[in-house]
Parts: sequence; C-alpha cells; structure tokens
Amino acid sequence: MLLERVDNPGKLRFDVPYQMAMILTKINRFVKEGKIAIVARRCDEKAIAELVKRDLLDGSRLELIGLACSAEQVEACRCTDPCPSRVDIGQPSEPVKDDQNFAGMLDMSLEDRLDFWINQFRKCNKCFGCTLNCPVCFCDECLLEEKTFAPDKGIPPGLTFHLIRTVHLADKCVECGECERSCPVDIPLLSLRKMVNRDMKKMFNYVSGDPERMSPLLTTLEGDPMEDDPNVC
Repeated sequence: MLLERVDNPGKLRFDVPYQMAMILTKINRFVKEGKIAIVARRCDEKAIAELVKRDLLDGSRLELIGLACSAEQVEACRCTDPCPSRVDIGQPSEPVKDDQNFAGMLDMSLEDRLDFWINQFRKCNKCFGCTLNCPVCFCDECLLEEKTFAPDKGIPPGLTFHLIRTVHLADKCVECGECERSCPVDIPLLSLRKMVNRDMKKMFNYVSGDPERMSPLLTTLEGDPMEDDPNVC
C-alpha cells in the first residue's frame, strides 16, 4: 500500500493519452488473485468508480496511484475536475474555468442547438470509435451495433443512433474526452457529454464518478435498486 507521495517515479511517462480504466478492465480478467496497482488520473479514478459500483471491478483489490495532470493536459482536455482524490505523482493543476466550446453551445437557442447537432451528426461515418474507446461503455452486446440503428448500408446513421448513446451515458460519463479525441470527423462529443452531465446534476444533484452514490437512473424514487442485477447498463 502506498503510504506517501512518490517524489521520484523515475523515467516513467505520464502524458500517454490512454484511459487506464480500459486497460484495467482488460487485464483484470487474467489476474485472479492479489491486488492490482494502477496509475490513475482523475478521469480514470471516476471511471473505475463507476465500474466498481456495477460490480465489474472489485474495488478492494485495486490500489490507485493518483496522478495529477499537468496544466497543459488540463487545458487540452478542457477539464473541470483534474485532480485525483489523492495525489501521489505530480502537482495539482487548476481546473479549466471557462470551456468556450461548451459555453458557446449554452448560448444557443434550443432550435439553433438542434440544428447544430443534426449537422454535426451528419458527419458521422459510423466508425464506432466513440464506443470502443469509452472507459464506461461496458456492455457485452452493444445495442447500437444492431442493424436497426446502424444498418449495413449507408452513412451517416440516423439521429436515433446518437440519441441512444447520449442517454446511455447520461449517468456514467466522466468527461475524459476520449470519444471526442477518437472521432475522425471532429464531432464535439465532449461538449455534448458536458451538457448532459450538467442536466443530470441540475435534475438529480448527481455527478458521475461518485464512489458512494448509485445512479439515480438505476434506482426507484425511494432509492432502492430497480433490478437485482448490478451489472445493468
């Protein structure tokens, strides 16, 4: 167990733009015993929390090594929550206070906003990069891969394709920005996720990545689980 900060981590690189939570889920199945230590940025930490709450990872077997992102990384990711709960490596950076991309969309009327997203989604070439690289897309069978929403012929997919994915991530997106970085046609998906997360906080006072609270979309009004299966998407 880590008892103090790591002041000299050696020649390790910490700017690798991969989601460590995704790597963890892949190696976890092969490590049956003992603990797994993993370097985790704040977005990794939150993604892991969502996976633990759904019993997809055993939190008691994990040792997170908190990595503070640099100011340059925070700016590049437009991150409003960059500091892990415990910093073992690096120095905490200030969050981005004004995401101009996101703020500009909030200034639009609902009609203009709808037109904006329709035009953006017309660029989609159905590569599934946003789903394959998302650390909290964990369904064994993706609904969006059914021909109803992603037919064999023709691109872009219909608007329903994107709306289903948006709702599906409403209670677990940690704003890592991997979907936007993975998009080959530069659809501003991170801004869309931020808008939905903003509404989730406003409506339910819920923030994805909270290690203690289950999603309000998975519980009844009394706070009881809606299903016995904790792995529900």
